[in-house]
Amino acid sequence: MSSEADRKSAASDWLMVLLALLLVIATAAAVYFALKSPGKQYAHEPGARPRPIITNQVVVVNVQEVAPSGKPGAHGAPAATPAPAPEAKPVEETKPAEKPAAPAAVVVNPPQVTATTDGKIRGKVILKGTPPPESVIGAVKADANCGKVAVGTARTRAYVVGADGGLRYALVRIVKSPAGAGKMPDPILIDQLGCMYEPYVSAVVVGETFKVKNSDPFMHNVNATPKINKGFNFAQAAKDQINEKTFDKPELAVKFACNVHPWMVAYLHVLENPFFAVTDDKGSFELPDGLPPGKYDLEVNHLKAGVVKQEIEIAAGKGAEVVVEMAPAAK
Repeated sequence: MSSEADRKSAASDWLMVLLALLLVIATAAAVYFALKSPGKQYAHEPGARPRPIITNQVVVVNVQEVAPSGKPGAHGAPAATPAPAPEAKPVEETKPAEKPAAPAAVVVNPPQVTATTDGKIRGKVILKGTPPPESVIGAVKADANCGKVAVGTARTRAYVVGADGGLRYALVRIVKSPAGAGKMPDPILIDQLGCMYEPYVSAVVVGETFKVKNSDPFMHNVNATPKINKGFNFAQAAKDQINEKTFDKPELAVKFACNVHPWMVAYLHVLENPFFAVTDDKGSFELPDGLPPGKYDLEVNHLKAGVVKQEIEIAAGKGAEVVVEMAPAAK
């Protein structure tokens, strides 16, 4: 028994010696190859923290330089040196923007009155300055019915100015005349033609019958909205239909409108006496005959430009020629 145990112990000792010898040989081989060939290096990703690189049991720390701008430089190359900042220029003092010059005021002369030898009261209304441009009413031609009967290009009619500044659609009247003077004027006609009211401005005497006509081959309605007189609203469905109406109280600028075509508007002045006229496309006017001699207030009334009054004197067989200047209303 004792000799068997001794043989096993001796075999174990030889095995340990053999393993130790093999470990020494492996270590020597590793050292040899480490000295024979350099270890491999591995670059880090730009911006990554440096990590240890193990090469043949030798620990190396590889650090890559990063450009100061935050952008990585070329692989293995130093980052570019930032260019020096440009020298700051002195800030020039800025002047406040100048306000545009105000448009020159329109000079309007007082009315000029010249005696005539034919007993007529006539004259002209002139618009001084430049009025705002009129707008094209595109809805007229865009409408299926109105587009077929439209006459020319429809526009608004706030300021209709002719040659030499002649202002159309201004009412010229004697404010107050002797009772019974003059005669009733001929009946007027307010027409609906080409989806526009014609005329745009007209005048009648209190109690005078006037006519409203539809010259278009489709329906309009006539909606009069006075503030003093009694209004009315009726349809005119047939072409050439005519309705007669009156107003029994004086009132300026009674508005007429068509609710079917809302751009259609017109104005009617209702006056106490027949001594009036509405200026034509040249701005001209002439009042009816029959005003007795005396002093009177002549008034010019325009829907936008306002009102101008001038006293005139009429003698037997003498009249007056009046030139009145007006200006566009301030915006």
